[in-house]
Amino acid sequence: MSIVWVFLTYLALIFVELIYKYINRLSINRTVLLPKTYITDDKSVTVPQNPNVIGAKTANVSDNERSGIEFSYSFYLYVHPSTFRQELGLLHIFHKGYSNQFPLLAPGVYMRSDTNTLRIYMNSFKTWNNFVEVDNFPVQKWVHVVIVCKNSALEIFINGNLSRKMSFDGYSPYQNYQDVCCFSNRILHLTQATIPSADIDGFHVFGVMKGMLSRLNYFNYAVCYAEIQKLMNEGPSSEMDSGIMNNVPPYLDDTWWAQRY
Repeated sequence: MSIVWVFLTYLALIFVELIYKYINRLSINRTVLLPKTYITDDKSVTVPQNPNVIGAKTANVSDNERSGIEFSYSFYLYVHPSTFRQELGLLHIFHKGYSNQFPLLAPGVYMRSDTNTLRIYMNSFKTWNNFVEVDNFPVQKWVHVVIVCKNSALEIFINGNLSRKMSFDGYSPYQNYQDVCCFSNRILHLTQATIPSADIDGFHVFGVMKGMLSRLNYFNYAVCYAEIQKLMNEGPSSEMDSGIMNNVPPYLDDTWWAQRY
């Protein structure tokens, strides 16, 4: 009889531990890459991924997930209207990969230079040039963005709502172990003549997007809807990286998707 009680107690402890880990996995599996609010065109920021480097914040790859490779990024973005120009191209926000932004983009987050459209790249074993776009992106207000990779697809959540989903066409997403590069001023021009896998419009980056980014977090699993809501409710950080306590713009507008910009 005592053996049965020991066994039942053991099972109960395992169950409690599993429940605890599930409830607290947001904090347990979170890597805070950028904790504050950053003015994107103030300075570039590199988050080292080599654990042997001082100041490294390693975004560990997913491990033994049943649906395959999983990860998530969460951040708040504020786009300033002065960022846009007439030329068709991209403005850098952040990416994980080489500092020159090619070919490793896992992910790569940009704003279109000619219109308020967010573009997110994610390499696969088929090609580097996979991207999904979120058009009509709000300008001059804080917007919560979550990137979720699971089931061989990339999902983009805007203010807690699923906005776009991109399939990798049966290929696995290609992760890398390079640094997370934020707010790069690098100018890059790639065309099909030099890079056949590029689009007909080429891959043109005109430097950094003007605006702000806050609370860039990484998770080595696919966050669920309830966790996305919890992250969104945290709001952007009121602490500016520059140390200057400027007036942080008001956070979120639930009617953004019904408005035209």
